[in-house]
Amino acid sequence: MGRVGALVGVALACVAAGASAQPLTIWAWERPEDLRFAPPDAEVAAQTGFVELSGDRLIVRGRRHPLSVPADRVTTAVVHVQIDHRRPLAWTPERARQVAAAILRLGRGTRRLQVDFEVRASERPILLAVLGEVRAGLPKGVELSMTALASWCETEGWLAAAPVDEVVPMLFRMGPGGERVKARLAAGGDFANPACRTALAVSTDTPIVRAPAGRRVYLFNPRSWTAADFERVRRSVAAWPVG
Repeated sequence: MGRVGALVGVALACVAAGASAQPLTIWAWERPEDLRFAPPDAEVAAQTGFVELSGDRLIVRGRRHPLSVPADRVTTAVVHVQIDHRRPLAWTPERARQVAAAILRLGRGTRRLQVDFEVRASERPILLAVLGEVRAGLPKGVELSMTALASWCETEGWLAAAPVDEVVPMLFRMGPGGERVKARLAAGGDFANPACRTALAVSTDTPIVRAPAGRRVYLFNPRSWTAADFERVRRSVAAWPVG
C-alpha cells in the first residue's frame, strides 16, 4: 500500500471510530472495485449476480468484475433482478421458484441477502412472489433485504406484504416527489411507511442534509470507489443532526 496509503487508511479508521453511530455499508456494484481502504467498521454489500427475465427465458450470471476486499468484510450479497420489457413476460409460479433458486445460489455465503429488483406497478406481485420463495429457501439466520424506490415508502401499502427483514429506500435518482421526501427528512421527519424505517441509501453525488438516526446506511457511488469518495460521504452522514 505504501506509506501514504497506510496513513490514509489509519486516518479513515480513526475518524470513523469517533464519528457517526450510523452503521455504514459500502455498495460494490458490478464494476472493478478496490475497497481495501475501508475502515474496519464499514461493511461491504457486493453485487454477486444478475438475473434477467426476458420473455420465456431466464438469464443468470455471476459477478464479472474484480472486487478487492477481505472476504469477511462482505456481509451482504446483492443480486440484481430485472425484467426485459421488450418481450412479453411469461410468468408462472414455477418461474418464481426458478428465479428464487438463482438468487439463493448467487447470494450464498453472507449473513444478509439483498434483492435489487425495481418493478412497475403491475409487476409488484412478481416481486412479492420472488421474495416469498427466497425467504422460504434462506438458511436460518440469514437476513433478507430489498432495495426500494423512496416513493414506494410514501404511497405504497403493498410493502407491508414483503417478507423481508429490511427495506432500503434509495435517496437518490428519486424522480417526481423526491424533493418533498428529502425536505421532510431534513425537517426531522421520517418515511410514511414504517417498513422503511430500518435502513436507507445515499449517494456520493447527491448528499442529503439529514436522515433519521439509527439506520443502516448504504453508500452508493456512480463510479468506482476511492478513499476520498468514501471520506466525503462518511463526513456527510456524520454531520446529520441527531434527534
